[in-house]
Amino acid sequence: MRVIVCLDERGGMLFNHRRQSRDRAVIADVVASLDGADLRIAPYSATLFANSDVEPLASEDFLSVAKAGDVCFVEDRSLSEYVDSIEELTVYGWNRHYPSDFYFDLDLSANGFSLVQTLEFAGYSHEKITKEIYRK
Repeated sequence: MRVIVCLDERGGMLFNHRRQSRDRAVIADVVASLDGADLRIAPYSATLFANSDVEPLASEDFLSVAKAGDVCFVEDRSLSEYVDSIEELTVYGWNRHYPSDFYFDLDLSANGFSLVQTLEFAGYSHEKITKEIYRK
């Protein structure tokens, strides 16, 4: 599976059940990168894709049922138990740190991931967003 996360400078994903991934430019980029793959999400993430051209598959167990090639947009889940199934990881990051109480839990280099691409673009709510793609 291909996983997508949004992180602040310290690897924060959530604070008090609030997301860090609402930027419209990020969501548009996620949709553009699907290339026909199924997008799997938690029900929590459904509102982000409500006005997009994609109909995501939302379920609580979306990471467990994802197949090779599926794209999983992850905001509120630990990934450590799924690390062996992850073929590619895309990280959208911004040069800010927010208060966080839920953090990204993978050590990428220790799990065999290598950075293969970096791209910077202007977001809707963030002046600079960095997109990094890692592969095993």
